[in-house]
Amino acid sequence: MEKESLEFCFKGTRTYVHGTDIYNKMIEVLASKMKNEKLDLSFHGVAEKNMNLVASKPEDESTLKFVCKYLDNNNIKNILYGVENNKDIECRYEYPEEDICNLSRLNLKDEEVVLESNSSFSFVENTVAINKYLLENLFPNVQGKWYFTRFQIKDVPCSDIYPLKLILKANFNFKLTKTEILINDKSIGFIYFSLV
Repeated sequence: MEKESLEFCFKGTRTYVHGTDIYNKMIEVLASKMKNEKLDLSFHGVAEKNMNLVASKPEDESTLKFVCKYLDNNNIKNILYGVENNKDIECRYEYPEEDICNLSRLNLKDEEVVLESNSSFSFVENTVAINKYLLENLFPNVQGKWYFTRFQIKDVPCSDIYPLKLILKANFNFKLTKTEILINDKSIGFIYFSLV
């Protein structure tokens, strides 16, 4: 792959490309190339325009918005880079993430949240929404905005993602939080957030 253009829409009132849309786009782009295991998607900046997917790290790192590491069908590790281009984003769609949160069950004592049944949103949208919900309730007095910064998945789920349980595992002074993701009580990876 030399370069592939990626087009996005803004979610809700946001003015940047949401990490969940990047994840969903990568799953779509890599569907026939990727083994459904060992996907590592990390975010390196906020994208306000569309992006190109390239195989080489850009010289100007200010344009680098995400890095996607994955195993291909031949068990070879690949790295792709999401680089912001100059193409404006011209669409927007609703994302009532509170609907997902309303379906979930918080357990602050054990620092966990569970989504028992279908919310009509994607796996990553569910995971990000309830992780943010968990963090906001565990740390109601911290100032700043929570950002989804990394998704480290050892088994990429294709279907039947319920019950989806998240358990906070570490908080590095809010610079980074690490939450374990479990589906049917089986650990499939981690989601990371940062408070900015």
